[in-house]
Amino acid sequence: MADEDVAELWPTPPAFSWTFDITDEMHPVPISTFQVPGLDRDGSPQPHMTGCHQPSERLKGTVVPFAWFAQGLRLVDFADPFLPKEVGHFVPEPALGERRPSSNDVTLDDRGLIYLVDRVRGVSIIEPLLFA
Repeated sequence: MADEDVAELWPTPPAFSWTFDITDEMHPVPISTFQVPGLDRDGSPQPHMTGCHQPSERLKGTVVPFAWFAQGLRLVDFADPFLPKEVGHFVPEPALGERRPSSNDVTLDDRGLIYLVDRVRGVSIIEPLLFA
């Protein structure tokens, strides 16, 4: 689940992802979190739209593609749901006139291609070796 970095009412550390055990769907239990390595060293406020935005709704195996706003595409392996770890990433160039990318949406097709949408720049199509 994405904590989702959206309208911030006050300065905050960047958003991250949560993993829940839903064995009992009426009582979900958080079991882990994931943050881009090195992004949140001390919990201090970050620029707007720095954190997690959206995981892919389509999955292949244990690796989940995430759109992570200014951090681009993050590939997170949940083989051990108690210890998710990043196994790859792609950070697109910022759009002309922008200081940072704005990765907003991500999906995966049946061939394993990843489509990463930047809300200003357009679409990047990534063929990760993980899914080959």
